[in-house]
Amino acid sequence: MSNLTTVEYLSQIKDIDLRIRSLEGELHDTECEADKEYQEELISRIRADIEKYKRIKLTIRQQIQELGDNRSSVLLTEYYVRGKSWEQVADALGMKSIKHVREGMHKRAIELFSKKYEKII
Repeated sequence: MSNLTTVEYLSQIKDIDLRIRSLEGELHDTECEADKEYQEELISRIRADIEKYKRIKLTIRQQIQELGDNRSSVLLTEYYVRGKSWEQVADALGMKSIKHVREGMHKRAIELFSKKYEKII
């Protein structure tokens, strides 16, 4: 993990979710084919990714909750863990300026997370 930036570390949740959806799409595409062995392999990979996703998501969620800054915790949880858009994050924070949330508040939250967890990222 030490080669990841903070954003890359937090983005693992979204990346794994995308991979799972891609595998599920591939599985759906093969349902009309007779290759049951291939389908079983896809199902196995999906299950493994879901387990990995759950572990990473729980770890990151716990780390975010331990930040000690509620606004930063909400921002990081809404965007990285829940996959919300910047507009939805701004709404959750009661902010009107999406740009301020995306650039100013996000930058501060990332810096706070980086300082607290610099040894594990």
